[in-house]
Amino acid sequence: MTLTLSEARAVPSWDEVRKLYLSLLSEGVSRNGTFDPSVWDIIDAFNDPDRESQLGDYTTTYSVDSDLCSDSVQLTIRVVADQEIPVCELSAGEDSSMELQLAEASAIPSWDEVRKLYLSLLDEGVPRNGEFDPSIWDLIDAFNDPDRESQLGDYTTTYTITDGECSDSVELTITVIPDFTDPVPCELDAGTDSLREMTESEAAAVPSWDEVRKLYLSLLDQGVPKNGEFDPSIWDLIDAFNDPDKESRLGDYTTTYTISNGECSDSVELTIRVVAD
Repeated sequence: MTLTLSEARAVPSWDEVRKLYLSLLSEGVSRNGTFDPSVWDIIDAFNDPDRESQLGDYTTTYSVDSDLCSDSVQLTIRVVADQEIPVCELSAGEDSSMELQLAEASAIPSWDEVRKLYLSLLDEGVPRNGEFDPSIWDLIDAFNDPDRESQLGDYTTTYTITDGECSDSVELTITVIPDFTDPVPCELDAGTDSLREMTESEAAAVPSWDEVRKLYLSLLDQGVPKNGEFDPSIWDLIDAFNDPDKESRLGDYTTTYTISNGECSDSVELTIRVVAD
């Protein structure tokens, strides 16, 4: 946030300074975290008589904690000279996109409905009287172009809002995809094959089926869903390790982990390699 020097000096109390910093947090973030430096430290720094200038950045690290987790973010109030008031504060929001099946896109009845569709992609509060480049008619013509190999794909326009000499733009995209009756490309990704070594005594000390399962799940790439299936199962792997007829418990214990969504699926091989102590 940027404040002019006179605005910063006019903030009446510690609590109002605190509210200013809290207003910089994203929606939904807990407001009962801690500041480092504290709000008092920031106020003292601003009012320090030995400070050459009150202009500049006043940054604090705001932290929230739960039982096992914590996260932090840096919040900054920038104090500028009164004559440096920022001129442009327009915001067209974030780039946005949506998917439409081919039949849905073909059924849109008019120019105005296409325009409304693109406007629906804008962030809340963004003015709806901006300009599209390419225009809505250009997008419609591109979709209906008889020389186009396929109507599938991205239809992107740059939406610009203007106020005097200030302007800001955002990209809005409608992606036309095959109808659900047609084959839809599968985008699931189970990650890369992974291997971990354990000594025999470490493997033997794993206390339960659930801990063995967690061990294999820890081999997955970040972001891969943890509700997939193992083949062979965790029990089969445990039985293979404890098989009394097995000549040695050393070696690879590999399972294929598969995630699925409808007709889409993807798999990855996860291996625990047991080595001698």
